Amino acid sequence: MEPSLPDPDPTPGRVSDWILWGQGRLANLDNPSTESRALMGALLGSSTAPWTRGPEQLPDAQSATFRTWVERRAAREPFQYIVGSVSFFGRIFRVGPGVLVPRPETEHLVASALDHLSRHHREGQPRILDLGAGSGAIAMTLLLEWPEAIGVAVEREPEAIRILAENRMRFGLEDRLAILRGSWGEMLSKRPDFDLILSNPPYIPTGALATLDPEVRDHEPIPALDGGPDGLSCYREILEFAPGLLKDGGLLAFEIGADQAEAFQPGGAALSGLPSGFPGPFTVERDVSGRDRIITWKK
Repeated sequence: MEPSLPDPDPTPGRVSDWILWGQGRLANLDNPSTESRALMGALLGSSTAPWTRGPEQLPDAQSATFRTWVERRAAREPFQYIVGSVSFFGRIFRVGPGVLVPRPETEHLVASALDHLSRHHREGQPRILDLGAGSGAIAMTLLLEWPEAIGVAVEREPEAIRILAENRMRFGLEDRLAILRGSWGEMLSKRPDFDLILSNPPYIPTGALATLDPEVRDHEPIPALDGGPDGLSCYREILEFAPGLLKDGGLLAFEIGADQAEAFQPGGAALSGLPSGFPGPFTVERDVSGRDRIITWKK
């Protein structure tokens, strides 16, 4: 039996024809019809366009773009890289290869920080530090939600820094957010300057990287994923210096893996190698699905 040929391009074709074609090409994904409509919606600039503009003819240039996007998605490239953006906390941030795609779970980290600010910084100009800032979604969301705040974003990867700077300009935060290129705290003065220190560091154990979905394993930057043999290496690095950068009453907050909260309890693996008597305790917060997601520590 001869192998079946792929469905021919619907050229010229209506929007609805191209969506149906995309659905066939994306049959290797879990929800091909949803994926095809989402790509078309991004192409046409409206999530409702796949329904409201279905009878329209898709111009040749957009047809070519849609064809390319579908083939990239069929190869398991992340949707966000293909369309060049991601929604985070109700805003659209630029993303692309070389920068970790912000996840909905990370919005809980921002919400926790905003709750701290509302309780302790009703007046004044809080200073925020985002370690391993990536796209800048965490720091910029906080600055946009809290107009009195100023911040510093630390990032070491060149492509991530480029996108970080693009997003800073996009939201008009050049005067409120400084960007430092470096690894964690090596570029910072060792004094208590900050009211909030936040980070979504790499926390996937090295041995587990191969088990990740192809979108993550084959496309997202490994340095933003690999947390060392036990997934805790970056936390240990940060905990060596971050408490000394916090003002009294300041908050340190991390995103963690769903099975890592125990590592931050007394004697836990995340605290091994740190000076004995490291001040505690850490507080664990859960995300909307009930999984341990955020660790906080107040100085």
